[in-house]
Amino acid sequence: MKNIIYKGLFLSLLSFAISCEPFLEETNENPNDPTEVSSAAILPTIQLALAYNYNANFSRVSCMWVQQIEGLDRQWAGFNSYTTIASDRSTDWSNFYVDVLQNSDIMIEQSSIAGYNHYVGAGQILKAFSLMVMTDYWNDIPYTEAFSGIENLQPAYDSQASIYTEIHSLLASGRNNLASSDGGLALSGDLIYFGDTSAWIKAAHAIDAKAYLHEGLLSTDNYTAALASIENAFDSSADDFNFAFGTGAATASPWYQFNRDRGDIGFSPTMNAVMVDLNDPRKDIYDGDNESTFLIEYDTHEFFTIDQTVDLATYTELMFAKAECLIATGGTQADISEAYFAGIESSFSSLGLDTEYTTYIAQSEVSPASITLENVITQKWLALYANPETYSDWRRTGLPSLTPVSGSAIPTRFLYPQTELDLNTNTPTVTLFEKVDWDTN
Repeated sequence: MKNIIYKGLFLSLLSFAISCEPFLEETNENPNDPTEVSSAAILPTIQLALAYNYNANFSRVSCMWVQQIEGLDRQWAGFNSYTTIASDRSTDWSNFYVDVLQNSDIMIEQSSIAGYNHYVGAGQILKAFSLMVMTDYWNDIPYTEAFSGIENLQPAYDSQASIYTEIHSLLASGRNNLASSDGGLALSGDLIYFGDTSAWIKAAHAIDAKAYLHEGLLSTDNYTAALASIENAFDSSADDFNFAFGTGAATASPWYQFNRDRGDIGFSPTMNAVMVDLNDPRKDIYDGDNESTFLIEYDTHEFFTIDQTVDLATYTELMFAKAECLIATGGTQADISEAYFAGIESSFSSLGLDTEYTTYIAQSEVSPASITLENVITQKWLALYANPETYSDWRRTGLPSLTPVSGSAIPTRFLYPQTELDLNTNTPTVTLFEKVDWDTN
């Protein structure tokens, strides 16, 4: 946990030279190295760090394992065949703890003291989403003791159940804070909803729905709770919780940068085969002009664009989640079908394929007489291309049915980073093929 303690975007040491002469009191204070940064300045850095890291290795590795993409060369060929070691995930772990969770805590704490409720609420929602990502990939994680500084260099690991309880609590509190007065400071610096608190509240419900869906196998009540959250979440794709990258070299999306600089990844033959069988027009957008690797077409790839919008929670996703929850709770075929087709239509519309939608769903393979869980998860897998949520879906349902690239099993989690294994004796010993606690499939 040393990375958590000693790194921090806004925590710098400042030397003070104190003199009895008043005019020397501020001589050694560096105005370019502040001890406190405004919440308006912290918020966008949290959002950027969350979107960047979620769209980087979390997207590449997990979506490789669910066979949407394929590692073809060097280190990524190894990851594709499940060859990975603990140190491979050290940066991902520290980036989330420091750049997202720790900075969220800083913003929440200083905004709470000042009474800036809307910043508190936004921080709680970002924190909840980040905790969910981490526990979904690592199961038990340090939390209650994680930010104690030098007072505790070996924090205990909190159970996944307790982390999920905290996620739901943070989201509820975040909604309440956003629904109250701003305390004299309106939400600015917001690169996701640009200060629209009603949109943030909808996003909190959407994230709650995702969380309850992940917990679905633990209790049918969680599917019911997810349905209730969905009803209070997004009305259309216009409400999506996402982050748009820029068109400059320094603001380019993570996937664009990777394809430009490394290019060791291409379109998966597994997804390609399914999309060919279904005459799916989205394939031409996903596959990078059918070149061997995305490096060849990095600057013209239609999906992994320089200014790609990274989806954290979307209307498309929620419609498929609604269909799954209705199946799990005995919903009618009419309601299941309505949600299922809304998810497909939303996916096509988001890619500019509105006119192709009718032809696509006219196929019996897409529109069977009775919509099954396999139909729902397969279409969600096709719609949420390169989105880490598909890895949670596959672990929870076993769908789509995938053949391991190597050996007899596909990894079901990330390894704890080597930094944790070396420095924290509380770190569990696990393998790639052990399951997180909600994965009872």
